[in-house]
Amino acid sequence: MKVAVVGVGAVGGYFGGLLAKGGADVTFIARGKCLEALRTRGLTVRSAKGDFSVRVRATDDPTEIGTVDLLLFCVKSYDTESAIRQALPMVGQHTVILSLQNGIDNEEKIASLVGKEKVLAGVAYIGASVLEPGAVLHQEGGKIMFGEVAGDASERVIRLKAFFDRYDLPAEGSPDMKKILWTKLAWNAPFNAINTLVGGPVKTIIENPHTFELARRVTEEVVTVAHASGVPLAFELVWERNIRFSQSYDVKTSMLQDLEAGKPLECEALNGVIIKKAVECGLKAPYNFALYALLSGLRIAS
Repeated sequence: MKVAVVGVGAVGGYFGGLLAKGGADVTFIARGKCLEALRTRGLTVRSAKGDFSVRVRATDDPTEIGTVDLLLFCVKSYDTESAIRQALPMVGQHTVILSLQNGIDNEEKIASLVGKEKVLAGVAYIGASVLEPGAVLHQEGGKIMFGEVAGDASERVIRLKAFFDRYDLPAEGSPDMKKILWTKLAWNAPFNAINTLVGGPVKTIIENPHTFELARRVTEEVVTVAHASGVPLAFELVWERNIRFSQSYDVKTSMLQDLEAGKPLECEALNGVIIKKAVECGLKAPYNFALYALLSGLRIAS
């Protein structure tokens, strides 16, 4: 299987690195200092599961690669449309595009340009950061959940699961990706946003009674909007999962990392989308709106 990785940050670097380490036919689409580092030094992953370095193929010109079988799409949500347009030379009749991005509407944006039959939804459960161009620090987790956007099992999901297994990339197919995407958003919306505003590792949000209560109320809003959007989530189960995951999560969120690096923030894909969906359903989401407003100010300041 011929693979291309678009977006060589922490997610693309780690999972693409696992494939390259295993000997898969994978090429990284990068630019600037990241491209230079990949070409000269290769890709380095410092991981709790074992460090490794691997020489990789990298380019900034998708036309050099031609069509691929699998495109791991790992760019920030605000770059979705522009990145998929640039990747079009790699998209053939049978190409599968697996989105590993934050948010619930990236797959729809990609499908509008390439067709929904080419898109799979995915969620990456990982705590990682970019140490420097071409180097990733992996601290927590490291698993992909993926499946058809419309749900149900499919032969291509089964084949892709077997491919990931072959290269020791932890992944699991799911017939209910809408629920999985919304469940992750129910964590991202409160914890990415609050962590970006208060700093420190994620676990401090749980330790402080005021931020703990704010996170609970934001989560409750997400669950309410999800239910109104046709994706029923059980608040008690979602909140219990959020607490269990966050109370020992001694890592900064990706949004805080972006703020510290002076990059744009994904507040539109995490809190903004909840506000938009709430309006569509005749609801209000005041806690998400407050976080979105504050994050918008931080984004401008950065």
